[in-house]
Amino acid sequence: MKFDQHTTWILTADTSTCRIYKSTTKPYQFSLVKELFHPEAKLRDIEMTSSKSGRFNTGTTTQGTYTQQSDPKEIENDNFAREIAEELDNGRNNHDYDRLIIVAPPHMNGLLLQHTNKHINNLITYNIKNDVIHLTEQKLSDFLREHLPM
Repeated sequence: MKFDQHTTWILTADTSTCRIYKSTTKPYQFSLVKELFHPEAKLRDIEMTSSKSGRFNTGTTTQGTYTQQSDPKEIENDNFAREIAEELDNGRNNHDYDRLIIVAPPHMNGLLLQHTNKHINNLITYNIKNDVIHLTEQKLSDFLREHLPM
């Protein structure tokens, strides 16, 4: 008799919080494994950068103002997606899971997939583009029951 037990990680994330749940039975029966927080994502742009724009002399009577080329909030979102991808890779390397379900809003989902490697991508069984981080575990379970073909 062959015992074929799979461990599935269910990842829910937005730009400031990530929760990783573990399931060895049905994906809507799970327990919390890890929770990652990225409070920088909730800061206002002005809190992420200096208090004044840099100034430079243009050689005329007016002064120019230096503006940033990148959005500080987007940089923080990207950093958090990278951190989550590293956590997923560590779990994969430790054989903590062999299947992955991702549930995240479209933008965060895209950022996350930019940072996951092919080994993690091969383990993704479902990728649902919804914001569910605010749901309780019971409501998340109900959501998965509705959206996964089990």
